[in-house]
Amino acid sequence: MDSLSKSEIESALAARLPSYSVTCTLHADGTLSAILSGPETDHFAITGIVRAHYHGAEAIARLANEILREMVLSRQGIRSGRSQASSAPSHGK
Repeated sequence: MDSLSKSEIESALAARLPSYSVTCTLHADGTLSAILSGPETDHFAITGIVRAHYHGAEAIARLANEILREMVLSRQGIRSGRSQASSAPSHGK
């Protein structure tokens, strides 16, 4: 089964992630990088995606779900880091 082309991957991900602009780069080693640019300064970069693991509509849906899960985890980590920093005791005078 052939791997999806760059434009097929971008179109499929953009359809599943409509508030994001998706730009993909295919690499000679068979991997894919995707940059998702969202509203305002909301950007995510995903690298090292093995294209051979994703064939057809079902697989691209799985890839989009995996990307969404990573985005959520990333946001939770950022919020957690901010709340820990803001709740940390100040050692200033």
